[in-house]
Amino acid sequence: MKGLFNKVRNTVTRQRYVVSTIKKAEGLYETAVFEATFFYFPKSLSRPAVAKETHSKDEAWDLHYEVVARLATEYPPRLFKELKK
Repeated sequence: MKGLFNKVRNTVTRQRYVVSTIKKAEGLYETAVFEATFFYFPKSLSRPAVAKETHSKDEAWDLHYEVVARLATEYPPRLFKELKK
């Protein structure tokens, strides 16, 4: 398996997001969050709300599932600010 993909609807703001984790290169993974339309199509693939790189598959998958869980219940701008650090 080369990547993960989840659709998330935030309960606080009722906005929809797509969370995607891909393998960019050997030993490099990227998890990105995209704002989505009503049908969960990303509004802009070239401009994710936030993107974070990791260096192992396990770390990338853990980050992916953590972002999905937190994005469903937390205020999105606060989460994005935390992930950009």
